[in-house]
Amino acid sequence: MNSMCIPLNAIGTGKIAEVVNIHGGEMMCKRLMEMGVNKGALIQVLKNDAGQLIIGLGQTRFVLGRGMAQKVLVMEV
Repeated sequence: MNSMCIPLNAIGTGKIAEVVNIHGGEMMCKRLMEMGVNKGALIQVLKNDAGQLIIGLGQTRFVLGRGMAQKVLVMEV
């Protein structure tokens, strides 16, 4: 690994990141897994400013709250 893991909400708009780990309760992890946010998934950050994050996963778009995005650890690709 050439980069360290950082929270998803620290990734800038337009960047792509790979999910490394998820730190959260069982319900949050289940919800993220149902959305396809699993270890190894590639996520594109479509919007990351003052409010919620909009992420792209394949052809699907999701909105994540900042608290949930903080618990998703990623590595920028």
